[in-house]
Order: sequence, then C-alpha cells, then structure tokens
Amino acid sequence: MVDVLTVTQRSYNMSRIRSAGTVPEQNFLLLLEANGIRDFITHPDWIPGKPDVYFPISKLAIFVDGCFWHACDQCFQMPATNKEFWSKKIGANVIHDKKVNALLKSMGILTIRIWEHDLKNSPDKFIFDIKEKIAATSTPTVLDLFAGAGGFSEGFIGSGCDMVGHIEMDDSACKTLITRMVYHALLKLGKVDEYRHYILGKTTLEALIEKYSLQKERDSVICAKIGKDNFKDLIKKIKQKLGSKNLDIIVGGPPCQAYSHIGRARDEKSMRWDHRKFLYRYYIEFLKALKPKIFVFENVPGLLSSGKGRYLREMRNLMKKAGYKTDFRIVDATDYGVPQHRKRVLLVGWNKYSKLEKYPNFQAVKREYVVKNFLDALPKIKAGGGKPIIKNFSKRNELLEKVGMTSFHFPILMDHVARPHNARDLEIYRRVVNAKKKGIRLKYNALPKRLKTHKNEECFLDRFKVIDAEARGSHTVVAHLQKDGHSYIHPDLAQNRSVTVREAARLQSFPDDYKFEGSRGSQFCQIGNAVPPMLSKVVAHELIKYL
Repeated sequence: MVDVLTVTQRSYNMSRIRSAGTVPEQNFLLLLEANGIRDFITHPDWIPGKPDVYFPISKLAIFVDGCFWHACDQCFQMPATNKEFWSKKIGANVIHDKKVNALLKSMGILTIRIWEHDLKNSPDKFIFDIKEKIAATSTPTVLDLFAGAGGFSEGFIGSGCDMVGHIEMDDSACKTLITRMVYHALLKLGKVDEYRHYILGKTTLEALIEKYSLQKERDSVICAKIGKDNFKDLIKKIKQKLGSKNLDIIVGGPPCQAYSHIGRARDEKSMRWDHRKFLYRYYIEFLKALKPKIFVFENVPGLLSSGKGRYLREMRNLMKKAGYKTDFRIVDATDYGVPQHRKRVLLVGWNKYSKLEKYPNFQAVKREYVVKNFLDALPKIKAGGGKPIIKNFSKRNELLEKVGMTSFHFPILMDHVARPHNARDLEIYRRVVNAKKKGIRLKYNALPKRLKTHKNEECFLDRFKVIDAEARGSHTVVAHLQKDGHSYIHPDLAQNRSVTVREAARLQSFPDDYKFEGSRGSQFCQIGNAVPPMLSKVVAHELIKYL
C-alpha cells in the first residue's frame, strides 16, 4: 500500500473521513433492524467514545471498527510511504480505543468491538452475542396511564422497557395501542411481514394474536375511564399483570383540556368544575398502591396557572405524602428532535428506592433538519386526493431513516389522504399561504367580507394558519384537527390543502409504520393528544439510568 498523496491532499482527504455514518456502521444498523433489535441509540455523546450503538438498559456499547483505521491484526497493512505519519495516526487510534474500553469498564458498561471484516464474514455470531447479553438484563416495567394512542409508551418501548399495562378510555385509541403492541411483538419475532399483511388487509389482528400467542400484548391494553368507581379494580388488574415483579415507572397525564388556556378561554365557567381537573388524584392512588421508583406526569403549561396554581400545589403535596420528591420543568418538544413546537409540563417524581436525586437532565437533540424535511418526502396531493395505502412506497430518505421515521422493512405509506375543501376555504388557504411568503400572518378580520362565515371578528383571529416549512418546528398539533384543518394549512401552494393524518403524525414524530385505528377524525384526535415519541424516548433513556 503506497501513500502517494501530497500533504495538502492527504489533509483534505482526512477532513472528509466520517467517524459516524460509515458504510460498515450502516450495514450493521440494517443487520440489527433485520433481526428485530431496535432498543438502542446511535452515537450518544454522553457515553465515552460515542459508541456506534448503545443499549441503555443493558449498558452495552458496540463499536464497528474499520480494519485499517483501528489496526486490525488480520487486515492492517502499513502504507509503504509516509510511515511516520500513518504510524502516529493509527497508533493514536489504538491508544484511544484502549482508554475508552478501560473507561467504559470502570462505568460498568460492557463493550463489544466488531471488526469490519468480521461484520462481512460472520454477522450471525455478533447478533447471537448481542441478543444473549440483552436477554440477560432485567427489563424495566412501565405503566402508561391515560395512554391515548401510545406516544409515551413508544419511547419507552424503544428504550427496551416492558409495558405491563396501558389504561385508556377511548375505544379507537385502545385499538391503536393493541395494534402497536402486536407490531412490536412481531418485530421481535422477526415476523414484521405479518404486520404488513394486516395493514394490507390480508389478515386480521385477532388472527395474528392467536397465531403467535400475543394475548399478553393484547391484554396489556385496558379500555376504561379511570374514576372513583373502578380505580381500585384497575390497580388490582395491574398488580395481577406484574405478578412477582415490581413496577419501575409510571408515565402519563390526565386529559389536558381542563387546564389549557384555550379551554378556559372558550368556557371558563364549565371548566371551573370540570371533573378532569381532579383526575390527578387517581394518578396518585396508582402511585400509592404500586410504588414505582419514578413517575412522569405530563400536561399543558396551563396546569401551572389553573386555579391560581392550586391544583399543582395540591398535586405535589399529595405526591409528597405518597413518598415522592417532585420537580417540574416546561419543555419544548422541538428541543428533543420533534419537528413541532409543543410546550408541556413534565413533572417528575422519585422515591427513596430510585437512584434519582434531582430533576433529570433530559438531553437536547442536536439536529439541522426543519419541518419541510418531514413533509417534502411525501407524495404531493391536492384537496380530496391521496390514497389510504400506497403499497410500494420505496422513496428512501437518509434523514428520516436516521431519526426512525421510516424503515426499509416497511415500504408502505398509510393515511396520506387530504380532506376535501370547499371553494371558499381553498381561496382563504391561498391567501394565507401567499401572505406567509411575504412575512405576514393573515388575520380573519382582514379577509374579504364574502369569505367570512363567523360574525365574531374579535376572537380567534388566527384561526387560519400555515405550517412554517423552514422552521425547526411547526406550531403545536392539537386534537382540534379532528374538526377542521384550518390551522394546519400545507405550506406548498401547489397542493393547497390542510395536512393529512400521516403529515400530522410526522410532525408529532410518529414513525410511518404506526397505524392509527378508527375514523379520520379519531386519528387526528389521537395524534393531537399524544406525547411525541421522540420526546418520550429522550425521557426514557434518561430515567432508566436511575432505576
């Protein structure tokens, strides 16, 4: 091997070498996915050496090492020229690898290093070793209260947790949860093709449950409205599901409408006595009975001011009596990779059995993508257009694959169908988009009289909004989408419509293989009420460190 480059050429080439996203690494990620292994993160910057793949629950770090760059005993050949340069460069890599290995060992993190040539020649051996080490690790148990469509659960499942139960009152959301639990079970079994058959209508969910004995996954979803008449029975059911296991984490938050500024603005008197304001008391009953080490209570920022702070104060006092220290922050989902500004209160509690001592440091996600990266990769359709199922949607997108939005094993696009709109709304949409291009937010009272249908021109003047394609995050996706899409106008004037179910799901960071059951209105409602999976995964990765 002869090095014939000049100093300048070599310096340029070295600057272009990627430490992440290399071909061997990409092949390894595809191998993991093909074998149903997904409970990992890539290149965590808080782990020494930034391993290519890290399993947080198993505390397992995996490095895919290039045979040349890391001096493989079998493959490495020193270049015939510039030996001093290469000896110093490669030698530094070897020393760095040894230091990282020692540091990880001192932290109790198991390390596997895979040579590039071994990845080509004997991949099955490494898959077996990885599965064996993951199986030997105890799996954290999690309960999702007021679970909705499962956005909170999705992040914890993606972090390797065992969802022992989901309690949700909406029938369509419960069906969505069951479908998703079946999906994850089939993925682990290497039978994701069966899930595709279900989506394409070639089989039923019940048939899959019977065929693969997935009754546990189905029965983890309890369709019930939590209240004074049944909360004790529900706790009993969860205890039965736990068996001899202890519960590690409870996540969830009661419906937020009673606390929200918008809800109070619309009908302050009825909201004052809304029973949903007091559902946190049942949440606390679950804490007292099941004694999880940690819990996360999620809700809207309006919780802090509702009742002049009375509900939050009472909530935290009751949690303290139940044995928990608590703290809270207002977080914005866009800081954690979600292409949507969504501010929420995350109240975290921990008892004496957890290792947590203060509010956790949820790691912000470094990213460069913007909203249009999630919308532009979808087929362009007009109002009333689109298809419920596109069988061979093979448009690969490296960014979306990297963030887990799309996957090679699921070349199907679901629910990308646009609402039909009347001529008046379409004209309003055009005006709003054109105004946005000029940097103007068009208010309702600025519309021509012939386009107005509401007499009230003083409230909710921004009812028509266009999604900002160039922003890091869109404005908040809410359940009102089930009624109309006026607040979520697509930024592409050529399409001139409101967003589809799939576009709303992407803005909430749900992957394309996530099936929402029920009518279109119900699907929009489920998406608008959900915790974004990208946010929940960040929360999960941090909390499981303290179990």
